[in-house]
Amino acid sequence: MTEESEKKLYQLVVDEFELPDPDFKNLHLDVPISLDDALFLPELGGGSWKKSYLVTINELRAAVRRGDLVVERHGKNFRTTRRYIAEWREKCRVHPNQSVSGSGLTANPKAEKPAGKQSISSSMVESRSALDAAQMIVQELKKR
Repeated sequence: MTEESEKKLYQLVVDEFELPDPDFKNLHLDVPISLDDALFLPELGGGSWKKSYLVTINELRAAVRRGDLVVERHGKNFRTTRRYIAEWREKCRVHPNQSVSGSGLTANPKAEKPAGKQSISSSMVESRSALDAAQMIVQELKKR
């Protein structure tokens, strides 16, 4: 055999094709989807073939552990729905303090201090009680 006949040529043929877009926009609110697929939902900043830039899989799993995000268990896999995601987002939403109508009070009663009273943090109270306890011990030792 000659050297040229031993050479074998291979040609790799690659055909182009388009993958269909995952249609999460038209997905029904109650269809269970995996947490990984939930990252592609537009509600979480995802899109066709791109994961969310706002939420990570670890954040979703942590929300499940805390009980903030409702999931369904299908075998060993957790599934959620668009409706559960919307409810979770509503729980996470920070609402600004609103005034109670007809008065100058804010909706957060802890935010207002009565006139003449000082604001004392809990760490100051603890340190004062520790100081008081230490002073009592010193007084008892002086009596001996």
